[in-house]
Amino acid sequence: MTHSSKFGPLNFGRTFAALTLVALATVGCSNRNSGDTAATQAPATAAPAATDAPSATDAPVTTDAPTGPMFGTMKSPCGPATDAGVPTIADGQNGGDTIKLGTANDHGYEGAPGTTLEMLDAAKAFAGWCNALGGIRGLPIEIVDLDGKLFSVPPSMEQACSEVFAMAGGGWVFDDQMYPRFHECGMISFSGYAVSATASMANGKIQPIPNPANEKPAQWLNWARDTYPEAIKKTALIYGDFLTTKNVADQLAATMKVVGGFGEPSMMTYNPAGEANWTPFAQKLKSDGITFMSFVGTDSNLVLLYKAMREVGYVPDVVLNDANFYSSMMVAEGNAASDEGFLARTMYAPFEEAENFPGMASYLDMMATYNPEGRIAGLGLQATSALLMFVTAANSCLDNNNNVLERECVLAEGMKITSWTGGGLHSETNPAAKTAPKCGLIMGVKDGKWARIYPEVGSADDNGSGWHCDENGSVEIVGDFGDVTSGVDPTRPN
Repeated sequence: MTHSSKFGPLNFGRTFAALTLVALATVGCSNRNSGDTAATQAPATAAPAATDAPSATDAPVTTDAPTGPMFGTMKSPCGPATDAGVPTIADGQNGGDTIKLGTANDHGYEGAPGTTLEMLDAAKAFAGWCNALGGIRGLPIEIVDLDGKLFSVPPSMEQACSEVFAMAGGGWVFDDQMYPRFHECGMISFSGYAVSATASMANGKIQPIPNPANEKPAQWLNWARDTYPEAIKKTALIYGDFLTTKNVADQLAATMKVVGGFGEPSMMTYNPAGEANWTPFAQKLKSDGITFMSFVGTDSNLVLLYKAMREVGYVPDVVLNDANFYSSMMVAEGNAASDEGFLARTMYAPFEEAENFPGMASYLDMMATYNPEGRIAGLGLQATSALLMFVTAANSCLDNNNNVLERECVLAEGMKITSWTGGGLHSETNPAAKTAPKCGLIMGVKDGKWARIYPEVGSADDNGSGWHCDENGSVEIVGDFGDVTSGVDPTRPN
């Protein structure tokens, strides 16, 4: 059936795929929005105290507790001018009385208004919070909205080149469109996320939670292997029949193969625009005796599949998904009963445990104070961590570059950050090495609410201040997951 609209039949499918990619971009994140409403639910679950000491890059190493303003567990990188005076910006890099940071997003796409607006909302709140403390050593931050409208990234990239010092805290769904202009104008990015293999493996950028195409988190799958050794022998992966979502499913299958113990997965595809009837999928899972399932796509479609599975009287023993499914939709009224027992991984502090994770508490306070109408969501956490990392790197550059901010200098300092938690917003990562994170936790739908499943707080498995960190928590995978060459400029130093 052809759908007549101003976007045409092709864009209908691409819109669905784009929304799926947005969901998949929330690496280790949850999304506490339901529709356009910012969720502000109070913490309710017993949780660990954030006891991890600030690392060398999150805060200065000292035997004394940090003094002064904090963001979570880290000393605030924002503050007034030092004795060196207010910093200046290198010639030709869009300097001025403020430092302009561009936050990439796609909120203006008419087919899905508000796409990734959470990142821009968090960036605006961060600028308000940081400027209230003095900015970057007296230099105020100004956020520039780089709205790619999904399919209009090149004009937004041109805007970045002409207006901003750096890109920070954002991401475009179709981020491969930013090249080669990104390199041509010498731009740098402290990205909130990367989707395509092109962007995830590009140089000239860094992100707080690396997402390389050829290395993936495995802690959650290691847990599944050790906890459900029989169930994982009959595995199904269900994904939208679109190149990008197929790549994600292929990466997941490759990760399972390296982890070991998983049977050869049954690869089941669904219509990229969604299915009018999910019952045939539920019946196939039942007839095939599938006992372990993972779904690649959006939570809205998984909810419909869950309801179909309940109707046919069969749900696999274990349904475990990636981080984008730790969402308010899964436990919404009318959905929670069907989804009971569902599991999802995350590497961020759970929203339900905010009172015990200072980083999460700082984020919620920042949003309430400086952008109370803004969306509170997982993508906002990713944006905030990236912006904190940018300011941290900028301060180091100023120390080593005569109080002058220069792009490659800031990026080079960022590339020295080998331990990062965003002040306790998430488990430890190594941005410099661009390796996948090795820590995480499992959340589950229990009695209609999200609850921590693993690790149990205070247990031997809780070896990362609320997360479980696994020596083999990330694995290298082999396969063709997309072009990685066009995002690399070999002439750039970083």
